[in-house]
Amino acid sequence: MFAWIADNLVTIAVTAVLLAVVAAAVISLVKGKKRCSCGCSGNCAACGACCCAAKSKKA
Repeated sequence: MFAWIADNLVTIAVTAVLLAVVAAAVISLVKGKKRCSCGCSGNCAACGACCCAAKSKKA
């Protein structure tokens, strides 16, 4: 078992780094959605697709 881990240590490390990057991206997207950071150019009132505009229209 330890020989297999030693033989594949680089692959395991690269996979762990890639998983961390993907997890960080997903967390960033979720947090952005909660903050209503939808990526509009600044004119959210005129943007019907923006989550911020949808919230401001409801209020």
